Amino acid sequence: MSGPAPVPAQDPAPRLRVLVPRGMDQLARESGIGAAIRHQEKVIRSLGHEVVRSPLDDFDVVHLNTPFPDTPLLARWARLRRRPVLMWAHSTEDDFRDSFTGANAVAPLFRRWIAHLYRRGDAVVTPSGYARELISAPKYGLRAPIHVLSNGVDTSFFRPDPSARGRLRESLGLAPEAEVVVSVGMQLVRKGIVDWVELARSMPGTTFVWYGRTDPRMLTAAVRRALAGAPPNALFPGYVQAAELRDAYCGADAFCFLTTEETEGIVLLEALACGAPVLVRGIPLYRDQFPDGEVTHQVTGEGPAFVAATARKLRALLDGELADLRAEGRAAAEDVDLDRVAEHLAAIYDAAGVTPRRRAGAGATARARRTAGAPGAPRAAAR
Repeated sequence: MSGPAPVPAQDPAPRLRVLVPRGMDQLARESGIGAAIRHQEKVIRSLGHEVVRSPLDDFDVVHLNTPFPDTPLLARWARLRRRPVLMWAHSTEDDFRDSFTGANAVAPLFRRWIAHLYRRGDAVVTPSGYARELISAPKYGLRAPIHVLSNGVDTSFFRPDPSARGRLRESLGLAPEAEVVVSVGMQLVRKGIVDWVELARSMPGTTFVWYGRTDPRMLTAAVRRALAGAPPNALFPGYVQAAELRDAYCGADAFCFLTTEETEGIVLLEALACGAPVLVRGIPLYRDQFPDGEVTHQVTGEGPAFVAATARKLRALLDGELADLRAEGRAAAEDVDLDRVAEHLAAIYDAAGVTPRRRAGAGATARARRTAGAPGAPRAAAR
């Protein structure tokens, strides 16, 4: 008697070639958008797809992330090739304010520019429901579907590590028992750095460490004054690599993030993933997504009264007088782990009708690479 008929092998899931162009995206490398792009690349590969970086290569869909002049050109190039355009809406008029010199004066122009960019997408992707609400306003004029997809966090990399406490203090030249509070971000008024410096001044027995930098030419007068007059217990190591940043989150006594506006805030997700005790400004996004006393501790207000209130609550957090929310914070980060983000991205691809295209032959590919007139494409010699 013959055995059972063999079960036919199932075809693997179709593999996409996803264009995540570098070009001017390199200008955003040290920003939250730069981190979001790196996360997208990890997620794409985890789905079994291929990341393509040159618009001259064959691709099935393009991810556009930055508000730079090459973005509409790349969108136009994808449209000419009948490839779907996914436009990431990381920025809003609201979070552009209080950033760089002259930002408030040109904020309405910036909004018109990013609205023009977002309208180039077959679908728009934004990192939070709060951000979707902002860009759904009539002044943005969007008609394409708007999807919410967290930028996510790699919770297998950003995870609690008690041994980081000693490494952090050694890297900063501090005593082993030093009390350390960290924050991370570009040096912008919007990120809360002016209030943060005053907070450090009001707590001279605690070392405050700010990781991240901004091109000095882009600093506003208020930030320049704050940095120039910062007290000796405020340290500014600049931009650091991910492993050193992980030690900062894991080894600090608290993470204090006083940003006044965010569409998500990857650094907060990283701190929560590392199990850091967290104190944030109670902006609408965080009040809804990471509630006060449930996932984070929060302070609201502005000006000198805000700094004083923050100092009191931070002192209570450092002294163990507030609820320990580290487990809840870790759970919130795991909810937006990159594996879960990957599942949602796959669903967005399905909704946008992203499918693998029939590949051109080698000769056609070679000819495409020699096409010098492709909008937004680097010359072959520069690759």
